[in-house]
Amino acid sequence: MFIYRCDGTKEGILCCLYDSFTAKRVPDAVYSGRFQPAFDQEVIDVKTDEKIAARVRSGIVKCGGISLLSELFLPLRSCESLRETVVFFVAYRCLKERRNVITDYTDNNVLLHRDLAARIKKEVHNMHGFLRFAECTGGLYAHFSPDNDVVDLVAPHFARRFSGEKFIIHDTKRNLLAVYDGKSLKTVLNDSPVTVYLSTEEEQFRKLWKTYFDSVSIESRKNKRLQDNFLPRRYRKDMTEFQ
Repeated sequence: MFIYRCDGTKEGILCCLYDSFTAKRVPDAVYSGRFQPAFDQEVIDVKTDEKIAARVRSGIVKCGGISLLSELFLPLRSCESLRETVVFFVAYRCLKERRNVITDYTDNNVLLHRDLAARIKKEVHNMHGFLRFAECTGGLYAHFSPDNDVVDLVAPHFARRFSGEKFIIHDTKRNLLAVYDGKSLKTVLNDSPVTVYLSTEEEQFRKLWKTYFDSVSIESRKNKRLQDNFLPRRYRKDMTEFQ
């Protein structure tokens, strides 16, 4: 019994797959970061090698094309600890059977993969409506703390919507910044505090928005349960109308 430990990236998982096929051994699980193995489990550290990863990547593409490759690794953005294990075993089946098994819902790992991917896609969709931008001296700024690593999936929607506008979307949980200069979009891992200077009109806009929010609300028809279904409470701390 053994466990693979990698860096948690796509390339790291691909190198685990390479080791598994070449050494003809299948792990109990795959993890990154800190975890507690059982007393009878050996931990094998797998180093990431770009050349090896490229070879395995081309093999996965042959099983189902580029679309399979992008869908396969989507759960790695999840906050769940089993994400690497799920991706590994679904990819292992694809390579072993030389076909796309990602829709074979009789496999428990495929079901878990679908569940993690669905949660990520739902959060991206939610943030298209829940994200709030503030007008700052250098452009627009928005902050949020998503459950999953989705800032680079959320940002392209706003790059199309605010074409020509400069903005920053800040994932405060991971300190990641999606920076758009009006032409190109990039993701930056920030290592220092972010200081934001609001424009002189921003406070007035916020007051107007809160006034509108309160005026359209009918006190006698408030439905807290319905509100929570449409707008989860965990997102409200980053929204202007709830601050």
